[in-house]
Amino acid sequence: MFVSMNRPTTDDLQEAIPPITSLISKSEKAQLKLTPGTWQHTMLQENLRALHLALALLKRTNGAAASSREDLRAALRAFAAMTGRSEQAQAKFAPGTSQHTLQRNRIRAFRTADAVIRAELNDCNA
Repeated sequence: MFVSMNRPTTDDLQEAIPPITSLISKSEKAQLKLTPGTWQHTMLQENLRALHLALALLKRTNGAAASSREDLRAALRAFAAMTGRSEQAQAKFAPGTSQHTLQRNRIRAFRTADAVIRAELNDCNA
C-alpha cells in the first residue's frame, strides 16, 4: 500500500480523496442538525477541520501550507479518534457488505491522511 510510512504513493493519495470528500459532505449535513455548543457539534466541527486539512494536503492546495503545528497535531488526534470509531463500526459488519466496505475505505483513507499530516508536521519541524 505505502512505499514509505511517511510518504504515501500518488495512488494512495488519489484513493483517499473520495472517502474523505464523502465524509466531509455527510458531516456538514449532520452538523446542521446539531445544536451549537453540544459536545457532538464540537466534535464534528473538530473532525471537519481535520478532514478539510487532510483534503487540502492530499490535493496539495494552498490551504494546507497555512496550517500551524497545533492544527496538524489537532488533526492527528481527530484522525486517531475517527479511525478507532471506524474500526469498531467495521467489526459489527460482515466482510463483503456495503457497510464493511465503507468502513474499510474510510480507515484506509484515514491512515493515508494521517501519514500525510505526519509528513507535513515533520516538514514543519525540520
